[in-house]
Amino acid sequence: MSEEFSYNTGRSDIILKEYGRNIEKLVKYISSLEDKSLRTQYSYTLIALMKQLHPIQKQLSDSQQRIWDHIQVMSEFNLDIDAPYPLPTENMMHKKPRQVPYNQSHIRFKHFGKNLEIMVESALKQETVEGKEKAFVKIIKLMKSFYSMQVNDQIEDEVVINTLNSLTKGRFNVRPLKEKFPDAFKNVKLPSASVSTQSNNNSKSSSNSKKRRRKKRK
Repeated sequence: MSEEFSYNTGRSDIILKEYGRNIEKLVKYISSLEDKSLRTQYSYTLIALMKQLHPIQKQLSDSQQRIWDHIQVMSEFNLDIDAPYPLPTENMMHKKPRQVPYNQSHIRFKHFGKNLEIMVESALKQETVEGKEKAFVKIIKLMKSFYSMQVNDQIEDEVVINTLNSLTKGRFNVRPLKEKFPDAFKNVKLPSASVSTQSNNNSKSSSNSKKRRRKKRK
């Protein structure tokens, strides 16, 4: 008497591998039932079983609708039931995603980013000269602080002035602000050096304390 064995190589591919072949068989069985009310009842029971097999689904915001969509996908969109959510169609699932347009705007100074250009334009919209000066003073301070954090070095004042004057395109001259507001051009303290020296001192003190403990034990 010869026994027949069924291997995965001879079976069809699993549609959703995270649920396994047995769940897929149950979905196919429910789809084959003639009574729609019975199919709906069994689908609710199967949904509860799928939640137990994958408790992480409960943490997702759209977990309920996601699982109902999954049984529809496993049935190859042939499961006609009274679901609590709109049933997805095959066209909806295989529809190409909407193409996201790439931002083609030209950034003049890429190391400062697009936000610098936006801030300059906002500063130029100030009605009074005093308002423009205060706005550019804030921009200068931001440029110095951001540059020091990213590059860990100080940026020269001429670079800041030439960059801003290039962005203003003659609508405002930043150079006189250096004499009028010298505090805005002060170099920002670099925290890395102090932090490294402090960490070195802490490591030295900890090593010295360990040596003292060893001497006391001896």
